[in-house]
Amino acid sequence: MYFFFFFFFFFSIQLLSLLVATTDFLVVPIDKLSSMQIEKVRSKTYFDITNGSKKLGRVVFELYDDLAPKATENFLNLCKGITLNDKTYSYQNTSIDKVVKNFMIQGGSLNGNVSTIFGDQGINKPIPGENLSDDLSHAFKLCMANNGDVNCNGSQFFITTSKQSHMAGKYSVFGHVIHGKSIIREIERVKTNKDDVPESNVVIDHCGVWTDDMPVPIFNASYDTIGGDIYEEYPEDDDSNFNQESTEEAFNVASQIKESGTLLFKKGDQENARFKYIKALRYIMEFIPDPDQDQEWYKKFIDLKKKTYLNLSLCCLQLKDYHRCIDYCSYLLDMDESVLTKQDKTKTLFRKGSANVGLKKYKLGLDDLKLANKLTPDDVGIQKSLESAEKLFQQQKQNEKATYSKFFS
Repeated sequence: MYFFFFFFFFFSIQLLSLLVATTDFLVVPIDKLSSMQIEKVRSKTYFDITNGSKKLGRVVFELYDDLAPKATENFLNLCKGITLNDKTYSYQNTSIDKVVKNFMIQGGSLNGNVSTIFGDQGINKPIPGENLSDDLSHAFKLCMANNGDVNCNGSQFFITTSKQSHMAGKYSVFGHVIHGKSIIREIERVKTNKDDVPESNVVIDHCGVWTDDMPVPIFNASYDTIGGDIYEEYPEDDDSNFNQESTEEAFNVASQIKESGTLLFKKGDQENARFKYIKALRYIMEFIPDPDQDQEWYKKFIDLKKKTYLNLSLCCLQLKDYHRCIDYCSYLLDMDESVLTKQDKTKTLFRKGSANVGLKKYKLGLDDLKLANKLTPDDVGIQKSLESAEKLFQQQKQNEKATYSKFFS
């Protein structure tokens, strides 16, 4: 009997030694084992949003399946579309029905506050509150709207557009925006009535599940990183890529964004160049110092602002957006005379005049072109444009004269 146990023990030791000798084992120290975590795989969804006939682009959300599973399931169902009681419920073709700047945008009303996770008989059953511990210290959080009761949730949602710490614990937080923040910012700026309802029709045109291999089409900005532009579309959303307390860093960022636009312009991409210049202008206006506090940096920002306006006027002229071209030229002409060189003023008047001619406002165009020609009389391009505008103006007068004569014949 003892011999049998001894033999079994000896055989087991030999077998274990053989396994150790022929196998590579991953040994994880006990002190590191507790810090190892399985990476969370979270769902992602998207909205394709329009404002009237204008496409804005795609907003992508990361959902908190781990922190708010019921809210996430409901939102996913409505992004994909779900049929209950022979009726399909979806966010597609629903409106953003409330917008409050520096607070939130809200949508998801499906003739009520619909819940989809309780089956055919639970359409109006409220979803309990989840993830109430989120402190809402950052913008672009996706939350469930309620009627004041934290446990009365459904299809209605809102997206914060600024820090809302005072609302922590009162609303379920179940996701955040990861792409398309510029679209949320544009929606935030639409005109609204006294009840905060958008005057234009802001609609979720399409929606669904989003995966990392899918595109993020954007029609109101350029996300091209050419020239090193890695910055958010709006400066208030960029709190990690540069030190916003440093005037020098802010100036360098604005300059880099402007240069990104110039590189796109040189490639013949005027539309995306314009987006970049508009973005640069946001950073300039956000960080330009008070002249009484820092005269040196103020002058540098003003010069950068001038150059950005000049580039925008040229982009708009080439894109035949004549009204905006005239706007930017007017901004330039309103600047202090010490800022504009003779060449700057000539360019501005020529572009403003050309834009007025493009709008068939020939008399206004002629006035601007004559001023440009007076400043730079040897410029052949201005002379040709002036001659062309004069012919068009005379033809317009003849046409008007012929039209009026019919009324008195």
